Amino acid sequence: MKPLRKQGIIIFSILALVLAACGGGTTEETVEEAAPEVVETLDSPAVTTAAGVKTGVGVTSDPCPAEVGGVPTMADDSKGCIYLGMLNDYTGPYAAVAPALETAQRGFWMWVNSTGGIGDYSVVIREGVDTAYNPQKHLEAYNAQREEVAALAMSLGTPQTLFILDEMDKDNMIGAPMSWYSGWSYKSVDRGLVVEFGSAYCADGMNALDWAMASLPVDIKTIGIMGFAGDYGTDWANGIKYAAEKAGVTVAWEYLPPTLEFDVAQAVGLMVTQPVDAYFPAVGPTQMAQVAGGAFQQGLTPIAMMAAPSYNDAFVAEGFALKPLFESGTMYNMAWVAPYEADTPAHATMRATMQAMGLESASSFLVAGWSSQYHLKGVLEAAVKGGDLTRAGIRRAAANVYVESDGMMLTRELGQNRADKESFIGRPDSSAGSGTILLAGNYVGPAADSYDWNGGPCS
Repeated sequence: MKPLRKQGIIIFSILALVLAACGGGTTEETVEEAAPEVVETLDSPAVTTAAGVKTGVGVTSDPCPAEVGGVPTMADDSKGCIYLGMLNDYTGPYAAVAPALETAQRGFWMWVNSTGGIGDYSVVIREGVDTAYNPQKHLEAYNAQREEVAALAMSLGTPQTLFILDEMDKDNMIGAPMSWYSGWSYKSVDRGLVVEFGSAYCADGMNALDWAMASLPVDIKTIGIMGFAGDYGTDWANGIKYAAEKAGVTVAWEYLPPTLEFDVAQAVGLMVTQPVDAYFPAVGPTQMAQVAGGAFQQGLTPIAMMAAPSYNDAFVAEGFALKPLFESGTMYNMAWVAPYEADTPAHATMRATMQAMGLESASSFLVAGWSSQYHLKGVLEAAVKGGDLTRAGIRRAAANVYVESDGMMLTRELGQNRADKESFIGRPDSSAGSGTILLAGNYVGPAADSYDWNGGPCS
């Protein structure tokens, strides 16, 4: 226990310095207070402070544990506890990046707890349950935690999260996704259960094509699209096809089989038999390396515009055989937020926390994990302010509240029925700790700018 306690002291000290430098913690939206005698509901972004807090499943008056899985929580033992669940992929296609996602999410709540928590509560994530990126196992993992948590810190995967929405609906269980499906921004799809963050796959697809055409010294006339079928690859593909039609670009081929049926040899075969100027993959990091490497062995190095989950900073690590290819100037990666090194108060807090935890990595998946929790934090703050920390109360708070992220993402009103369209575009480069050099931030191309985002999800 002594090493953990020492680590906790170090974390607290560093975070205090960061907060002083940044001028304090999260800045809430300034809203007009209602008259004292009026009690507002949580259905308004202008939630007033309630006299007390009603609690339910996953919220206790007892303090949070001092550690979970050997990781300190920085919980205040004089406060109650809000428990969050975690549905992660420890053995499937995203197993390699699961530790970074989880570490950053746990680190986020350590920072929140060490700087005051959420009202009279600290927040901890229970030990994660493996989903193997499989919808049925995702449901089993959900069932294992549904009676123990107030909300989900992470539900990894779009088809997987869609598969459990009915059960989440029954339980009034909201959750942060680890996916950027455009449907999460529309109540007709997510039912007010998914606390979305970052740009949608569909918008990233549009912006990927428009940016490549405007910024790269390559005449892009024909393209190929590959990815996992469902609302990851399909959402991405529909965005690309919309932009291609607008720009007069020919889509030579699409390859979008179910995740477990994705055949690397078939994908490479399409690139060999039907060469294109650029291809747009929405796969996992393992498949991305195999496809790029297979094409390279055939002498093909077209422009690659990778959807965010396709890229792993390990691609530019010393000793990785394909490092020269990924740094050759033909590979580019999309992202939902600026990389690890970005100059915002939120990024500075994240870096300080990760360093205090003894981490030297600057993986983009750390950024994914950290950024995924900001809007959930805003929802819990609104629920406490409104006096209802039951799952129904948290769900009402999530349906219509302003959330922000200390500059990491744009301020957003949840439940607005409009997907975010701003993308971040990078180039793989080992000179950056995150493995990515930012080329464009909050980029919106002509296709995304002209698209009717009020019309519903792209797929």
